[in-house]
Amino acid sequence: MNNFSKFLLFGTLVVSLMSCDKVEFPYEQQATISLDTNLYPGVWQDYLDNEYPQFPANTNDLRNALLEEYTGHLCNNCPTAAIVAKSIHEANPSRVFVAKIHADPGSLMSFQQFNPNGSSFYTDHTNPDGILYGIEFQNGFNFSGNPSGNVSRKVFDGKLFDLSGTWQTRVADILADSDLKVNIQSEFNFYAATNGGFLHAEFEKLTSDEVPMKAVVYVIQDSLVDWQLMPNNTPNEFYTHRDKHLGSIDGNAFGVDLFSPDAALGDKIILDYSYAIPAGLDKDNMHFLIYVYDASPNSYEILQVIKQDIE
Repeated sequence: MNNFSKFLLFGTLVVSLMSCDKVEFPYEQQATISLDTNLYPGVWQDYLDNEYPQFPANTNDLRNALLEEYTGHLCNNCPTAAIVAKSIHEANPSRVFVAKIHADPGSLMSFQQFNPNGSSFYTDHTNPDGILYGIEFQNGFNFSGNPSGNVSRKVFDGKLFDLSGTWQTRVADILADSDLKVNIQSEFNFYAATNGGFLHAEFEKLTSDEVPMKAVVYVIQDSLVDWQLMPNNTPNEFYTHRDKHLGSIDGNAFGVDLFSPDAALGDKIILDYSYAIPAGLDKDNMHFLIYVYDASPNSYEILQVIKQDIE
């Protein structure tokens, strides 16, 4: 008999909350962490009774790909790499997703420097999660500078990171992989009155292999017009930064535990997050990328990823 677990995670980016209610669900296993129920403009029990999603059977059998491009607004070669990433996504928009992470290898910030009081390059595009990735991947992963990227964090030819000329081949390898180990489906309920809502994601283990898995939710800004150093070393005030990584929904850069190695084939877990749209951002110019990765020692391979619009 398959286990069905429900985990309620606090995922709002709001620093301080007015109040939170405890959430009760009649599932066999349960770990409850308060959600910001104030984002629901009504009685919370009504949400649980009438608006909490009922997920159908997930019949997907295709593995999607996540292209993580490490970039910087002072990197003059990065716009060329961005064109490559955009073209790969556009060739298969429902299965290939892009996250532009503004981080240098390690704690170096040469391509991320900004002047908040200047007339150009005044935006800090970094976030704490992205910087953690730069530190984590600085040694032994071939992340030596920008632009560089990986596809689903899979190691190819002994390298996790590589230049943009390899990305298409890497994507094709992921899309052709018929050994799907985990499925994901999701729903986001948004409420204009509170400018926020609730993300629900169901995960189903599709393998009997003993693979520890973790889940991460990226917050992505679709586009932002801002300064960028171009290949001819001229600054461009009207450059469009696409798929900008804003961090994770809950501040957990490397995610939360999902399936333990001894989880059975067919086990399911639902993760629930609350999320308030940060000031200055537009929900129609944002989306989530929800992914599961192999948390075995020395592995960060992303096993599946899906996109969830904010609507």
